[in-house]
Amino acid sequence: MARSYEVAAASRLARLSPAAGRQGRVFEEAYDVAVQLMEMRQRRGMTQLQLAEATGIAQSEISRIERGGANPTEKTIHRLADALGAELKIVERDPSVTVE
Repeated sequence: MARSYEVAAASRLARLSPAAGRQGRVFEEAYDVAVQLMEMRQRRGMTQLQLAEATGIAQSEISRIERGGANPTEKTIHRLADALGAELKIVERDPSVTVE
């Protein structure tokens, strides 16, 4: 019987040390931002090259950001958001999530 990704990931996370679990959450949050940027760009019908031209950010850097392989600065994220007609928000975290 095949397990879903969520079940397999939850099982693996349960076995991790607290430090490794924190690193995993940081990665997940970065990946979530990357996916949001990519989906928004695609909904706007923009290619990476068009977004690069609109922001002055290299297409290769946009590609790395969308793959989760880059750690963009706040300034870079603002430039991307502006070009996509988006805004950045700080929202309350789920109270069950602990941060150390």
